[in-house]
Amino acid sequence: MASPMLIIRRVVVQGDLHLDLWFNDGLNVVEAVPSGGDTRSTNRCGKTALVELIQYGLGRRHESRAKFHFEPIMNQLKTLWLEIEVNGQVMTIERSLQAITSPVRVRDGAFHQDMAKLPAELVVVADLSSVLLRQLGIPEESVKTVEGDLVPLTLPTLMRAFILHQEDSFGAILDKMIPEQRRTDVIGFLSGITPVGRFAIEEELAETQTEVQKLDSYHESVKAFLEQNGVASVLQADARLRQAQSSLQSAKEDQYAIQVSIREASRAHSVSRAGRIDMLNTKLMSIKAEIAASMHALVGLRQEGERLRDLVSSLQADRQKSKRLQASTSILSSVEFGICPRCLQEVTTEMKQREEYARCYLCNRSISTNSDSVPSRIPKTQDLDMQIEEAQDVLRGVQEDIATEEVKLSRLENDHAAIAAELDVEMAGYVSPALDHLLQNSGQIASMEAELGEAKRLHEQAIALRTVRERLQILQNEQDELSVRLREARQPNKGRLSEFRDIYESILRAVDFPGFVSCSINSNTLMPYINGSLYTRQGVALKGLAVTCYHLALLQLACKEETFFPRLLVIDSPAVGDLNEENHKRLLRYLAQLQTSASDSGAIDWQIILTTRRAIPELDPYVRMTISSDEDRMLLRRSP
Repeated sequence: MASPMLIIRRVVVQGDLHLDLWFNDGLNVVEAVPSGGDTRSTNRCGKTALVELIQYGLGRRHESRAKFHFEPIMNQLKTLWLEIEVNGQVMTIERSLQAITSPVRVRDGAFHQDMAKLPAELVVVADLSSVLLRQLGIPEESVKTVEGDLVPLTLPTLMRAFILHQEDSFGAILDKMIPEQRRTDVIGFLSGITPVGRFAIEEELAETQTEVQKLDSYHESVKAFLEQNGVASVLQADARLRQAQSSLQSAKEDQYAIQVSIREASRAHSVSRAGRIDMLNTKLMSIKAEIAASMHALVGLRQEGERLRDLVSSLQADRQKSKRLQASTSILSSVEFGICPRCLQEVTTEMKQREEYARCYLCNRSISTNSDSVPSRIPKTQDLDMQIEEAQDVLRGVQEDIATEEVKLSRLENDHAAIAAELDVEMAGYVSPALDHLLQNSGQIASMEAELGEAKRLHEQAIALRTVRERLQILQNEQDELSVRLREARQPNKGRLSEFRDIYESILRAVDFPGFVSCSINSNTLMPYINGSLYTRQGVALKGLAVTCYHLALLQLACKEETFFPRLLVIDSPAVGDLNEENHKRLLRYLAQLQTSASDSGAIDWQIILTTRRAIPELDPYVRMTISSDEDRMLLRRSP
């Protein structure tokens, strides 16, 4: 199986500013020429805009409109159409240049002017990566962070390796990609230097590490809780539980002895006095039952009163809403906005056309209904008034019942207090000391039962902590084993790494890299060293050249071996860091030689799209468009 093939066939922009640019297999050049003899004018004609359009069509997301490259001219743009060929299948991606978060439309076939009328697969921007990776035959893999989170290698992440943007590519290889290890992950994955089996282990390790972190956090919290309560082990928890059980049993035996003494003292007194106490006890229990029933009824009445008050408030609110709704419906249905009510600027026809795409023509937000749409049913205020009156009548009845029940409850509480006082007087003569002792003992039993419950809970926590510790040890062993396996799986394919180094060296020699003697590729970082020093230390003027050659080496490796690199390279004006004219020409001449060699062999199985402000005669046959800072010759131009 060969490396996947991704070809940019056509870039079309519709709107007041438009573009229709075709590309072929092999080398394609977009040349920026100076305007008025000023070489700096080539910086403002649209070289980077082309790269931005390709990235945007392939699913690059933007945090906000303010960070969108085309934000200053968004009102002059409408739609981007990106025609691509993926492993021999042609498909066209449609994406709005105004609603940058709206879904993407994907259609099979080449772009044509009536394509918008054809049915399309609607894809959320975040899911476009999966669609294209699946079409390219590139597996959806993830890499693990230090914290154990999985970060997917999406197409927008991977395409940093084959779409070189002026701002974030030539300062370093995959410049600004954080952390630095992610650069190695991407290069290793796309080139096949890192075995693909590593990613399955990485996902398994991430899951295990996350579980270990959660379990370890739980273990530490339970351990701290037990230490705060004086329990450091299961043995201490067992001892505390046995002591609590023994103390409670002893207190219950004392309680039984007190109860026996009270019964004996009760039999020693007259039958008439005992009958009097029994009668008072019976009467006291009866009044307690009546008090409980009265309180239950009172709670129910109060709840009913609260419900009715809520109902009245709700109905009154509904009446106010109904009045406002009737008034706003009659007012808003008669308003036709000719100017914006806030900025007082005229509402244009273009703004009104937004509503054809279900967006408000004033605020440009998605809409499902309008404030001037007539409600399907408006409640009548007369009906609401009748309901309010009925609810208030019922509420007054409930309030009267509450007042009656409160009077009854007050009377019962007074009776209860009187009988309780009388019973205390009768009992004081012969059971008061024993009763005080019994009450004291009951309090001790309650306290000991609470201590026993706490001891049981701590004992259960101690046992659970031991179980968690055992489970945590098993997971940590699994994590250590997976870490060892991952380190082994991350070992680079030495044969592939050596082949990549050889290709890189041949390119550096072909472009006559100044002072070149030798190069190597670090097996851990996959970053190149030139003449024994890291490539970024070759000087500002040569750093971009070293980076460009590195990505050209990735492309050539993909053409020779089976990789996940899609045999596409977009280079956004590599003349950075004041690259001298001679080395720049040699780089351009090398790109032209690639095309010539491929044409001679009869098989061009790659694509390079180059934007440049410097041209050589060898590139002339491959120039697809010439641009400048003149308004009628910029990349995005107004219709004639």
